[in-house]
Amino acid sequence: MKRSPVVAGSFYPGSVARLKSNIEECFLSPLGPGYIPDKSVKSLEKNLAIIVPHAGYIYSGPVAAHAYAEAAKFGKPELVVLVGPNHTGFGSQVGVWDQGEWLTPFGSLEISTDAAQKFLKNCDEALVDYEAHMNEHSLEVQLPFLQYLFGEFKILPISVFPIFINVCQKIATGLDEIARQYPSTLFVFSTDLNHYESAEITKRKDEMAIEKIAEKDPLGLYTVVAKHKITMCGLSSIAALLFMKHFDKPKLLKHATSGDVTKDTAQVVGYASFICEPA
Repeated sequence: MKRSPVVAGSFYPGSVARLKSNIEECFLSPLGPGYIPDKSVKSLEKNLAIIVPHAGYIYSGPVAAHAYAEAAKFGKPELVVLVGPNHTGFGSQVGVWDQGEWLTPFGSLEISTDAAQKFLKNCDEALVDYEAHMNEHSLEVQLPFLQYLFGEFKILPISVFPIFINVCQKIATGLDEIARQYPSTLFVFSTDLNHYESAEITKRKDEMAIEKIAEKDPLGLYTVVAKHKITMCGLSSIAALLFMKHFDKPKLLKHATSGDVTKDTAQVVGYASFICEPA
């Protein structure tokens, strides 16, 4: 099973040279960390988790760059587990790509079939499902950043529909088992925050969600999103991270909106990045 990129040339450049340059621009952006991180040569010695957005690089790349710059300091992972929302509506509510490879302009990344089988065994809501991933961008856009920093590693892509909170707990159980068995793993969780309201409203709504994420409070996050109608697309993915026993509270690295790039504050999308170390 081979997955070709579907948003190369739109969400990020399709040529190797332009893609490399664009990623470096994200790191150096006024909204980014302000430096290009060193390529990791040491191995990641303890599991790590980050939360990153998934819009086009021009909009959310600098915010994501904060998390990737921090992750690079810890070392190169052997496995990257990617968990993000399913925007397409196709496939299973928890869809796992369990074999083959994913392609980007930077080359191919092998799926960890072994890790996929362990996750499927420990999360009974998860199913092998390629359709859930075939046209989905939320995980694909993370791969060039990861390849830029780490080169080769194996991946485990997991796509998640908006689901009941008890299913998020089951995902967390499966992910905790991966963390236990694979001690050199980077977990990448993706979400954008509030969508298409004014910058003032979006920042206020984002801050409510950010507070619950930073408190590691999945039930509180679900509650505040429902009560205040926060249109956060990766709610279920992030709740799964917050239910994981392996990780401590997420630390906010950067919060911004698309309006900070476009200067149009009438309708914006919120973005944030976090890092989580083991508990």
